[in-house]
Amino acid sequence: MDVQAQQRELARLYQAALDRPRWQQVLAFGVSLWTLAWIAGQFLVPEDGPTALDVLGRLAARFGLTGGEWAERLTETWQSSGGGFALLGGLLWAATTERGQLPALLGWISVMLGAERLGYQPAILLAVATLAGFVLVLWLAALTSDRFVDRRTTLLPREVLRAGVTAAALSAVVPLFAPALFLARLGNPYLTKAPKILSADRAPARGGSSRIPGQPKSNEVREPGQS
Repeated sequence: MDVQAQQRELARLYQAALDRPRWQQVLAFGVSLWTLAWIAGQFLVPEDGPTALDVLGRLAARFGLTGGEWAERLTETWQSSGGGFALLGGLLWAATTERGQLPALLGWISVMLGAERLGYQPAILLAVATLAGFVLVLWLAALTSDRFVDRRTTLLPREVLRAGVTAAALSAVVPLFAPALFLARLGNPYLTKAPKILSADRAPARGGSSRIPGQPKSNEVREPGQS
C-alpha cells in the first residue's frame, strides 16, 4: 500500500471514529478524557503516576465530592483481582469494528482497572499482546482454512490482518477522541464543502438551456422520412 493510500485509510478511520451515535459520543468523550489524564500522569509524574481510580478521585475532590474513600476501596478491590482485566481489555480491543466501536471504550476501562494491580506499562503491554496474539491465531487459522466451501463464511488471511489493523487503530485513538472531537466542532463552521459535480445527462447545455429528452441534438442530421 502506497503512502497516499495509507493516508486515505487513516483519514477514513479518523472519520469513522468520530461517526458514532450521540450517546456513544458522550460516553467516548468521557472515557477519552479519563484515559488521556491517566496516560499523561504517567509521563508527567513517572515516579508517582496516578492510577485510573486516583484520577476519578481527584476529579471528584475538585468538585467538592467525597471521592477519596470510595476510590481507595475500589482500588483495594481491583488490586486483589489479578491481571484478568488487562487480558479482557485486549480481547475487547480485538472485537472493535468500524460499526461497533463500543468494545474499544470498554477495553480501555478494563485495561485501566487492570493497571491498578499490574501498573501502567505491564497492563498496556499485556492488552496489546493479547490483541496481537488473537489476530495472529486467526491469521494462522486462515492460512489453513478452506476457501468459501459450501458458501460458508470463512477466514481469509488478508481480511484478518485488515480487521486487526482496523481494531488496533480505532482502539488507539480512544484517548485522542475528546481533543479530536473538540477540534472538529471548532473548525466545522469554517470549512467549505466542494460543490457537487452534476453528471453529463443532468448538466445544463451551453447557453443556459437544457435539451428536452427525445429532442435531437443540433448537430444531428435526420434522414428523409424520419420523424
